[in-house]
Parts: sequence; C-alpha cells; structure tokens
Amino acid sequence: MRKYTREDVIARLKKSIEAKKSILLASAGDGFTAKLLEKGGIDLIGIYNTGVYRHYGIGSLAGLMPIGRNNQMVLDIAPSIIQRVKETPLVAGFCAQDPLTLWELLFKQTKEMGIIGVQNFPTVGLVDADSLYRQNLEESDLGFYKEVEMLKLAHDMGMFTVGYCFTPEEVRMIAGAGVDIVAVHLGCTTGGLTGVKTVASLEDAVRITNEFTMIARETRPKGDFMIITHGGPLDTVEKTAPVLAATEAVGYTCGSSLERTAVEPVLIEATQKFKGMKINIPDWLNI
Repeated sequence: MRKYTREDVIARLKKSIEAKKSILLASAGDGFTAKLLEKGGIDLIGIYNTGVYRHYGIGSLAGLMPIGRNNQMVLDIAPSIIQRVKETPLVAGFCAQDPLTLWELLFKQTKEMGIIGVQNFPTVGLVDADSLYRQNLEESDLGFYKEVEMLKLAHDMGMFTVGYCFTPEEVRMIAGAGVDIVAVHLGCTTGGLTGVKTVASLEDAVRITNEFTMIARETRPKGDFMIITHGGPLDTVEKTAPVLAATEAVGYTCGSSLERTAVEPVLIEATQKFKGMKINIPDWLNI
C-alpha cells in the first residue's frame, strides 16, 4: 500500500483533471470491492459505514441510525481494504459528533495506517436543515459545525479533506474550513433494490451544483479546491455525465451507484443464467 501526502493526492487529482477525466471517489465496504475499484481506475476510495451496510443489503440511511459506532467500525474494516489496495489514496468517513473520539490521536493513527483523507460522513446534513430534529441536533452540540471543526483539524494536520454540504450556508462553512474537495450532496441516491424514490430532478442537480460552486468560489476566491457532486438522481453515467457537462464540477462521488446499483443487475442476471442450465436426470437418482 503506497502512502501519500496531501500534496501527492492533490497532484494526482489535478493530473486527471488536466486529462479531462472526471475525478471519482467511491466507497468500498470490503477489500474485494476496493480491489475491483482500483482495477477500474478509481481516484479515491472511501471507507464508510454505509459501505459495510450496503453489504448487509440495507440502504445508505442506515449510516445515520444508532446501529454501530461509526469511527470504530471504520478502523475495524480499514485493514481489509488497505491490504487489497496498492496505489489508490484512501479517505475515511468519520462521525464528527462522536463524543468518545480523541481527534488528534485518531488522525495520527489513521495516517499511520495509510489513510490520508478525511470526510464528514456520516453527516447530520442529511437531516433537513429546517426540521425540528435538525434544529435540536444543532442545539445539543451535535450539529453540522462539529463536522466543520473536524475537517479543519484534519486539514491543519496535513490530511486531504472532503466536505459534504447540503445548503448554501454549509457550503460557506465547508469551504471556509480549507477542504480540498467541496462535495455537493443532492441527497440519498436513487435506483436499485434499496435506493430512495424521492429525489431531486436532474435540472435541480445542475442548479444546486452551480449555485454551491459559486458560493464556494466566493468563499475561497483563490480557487484552491475542487468541486464534485453526488447523490439524488445521479445513479448512472447517463444521468451524471450531463450534469458534469452543465456545471463546473470536476468529479462525482460514487456510493451506491458503484457498490450497489451497478452490481445488483449483474449478479441477478448471472445467477439466472447459471440457474437456466439444462441437466440430465440420471436413471438411478431417486426423485
């Protein structure tokens, strides 16, 4: 497993951009998935709780439920991924609201393991900003600002950082934290067996990505960051490519769209083909 510095990762991604190829960040819930992603040419591999839950056969929103201590889960599954990956930089998704985490110690441990990136996932940003529940989270020291603080600390400690954001104000906060990638989040991804049904339109995906890009540029006029987009209706290349073409986003986060929805039909079809094989029934077989 190659170890990177933040500067190495940025240079690697800029080389892809210069070649006019989209930056791809994808999650891996196990070493097998990570190995396949690397063979496919992925730029960044994310280690998130949702990657594990997708292999449980449940939706990504499980990552926001109290069914596992996220930060320890990431550390537990990381070795299986680290040992299967040779060249791809790794990004860990940490829960900033975890009161038992000693952040400087965690980031030092993470870097020693070979993980150079940090992302704010799971995130309370998936809880509607104008809901009473979200308001109560913010009032209870469990808000989005904790994620901003986490990312800023990681940045200050020399780690590559990716920040999800869901509202204009969150874009300002995330960009202001010095992240290397501002990730526009359009909500949970549709498609497949466990994907959500209620999502933004493709027109909304373009509008929101452009709006958030403008806000990030105003916040960080030096342009020392990259914009990628994710989620909502963007579950296939056919849907995502036009959004990239109509925005200044230079990449895309593949969560469910690679680890789940791309795999489901292939396995189903292969199983059906194997099941369809004809057999000879032996005379001696008692049936």
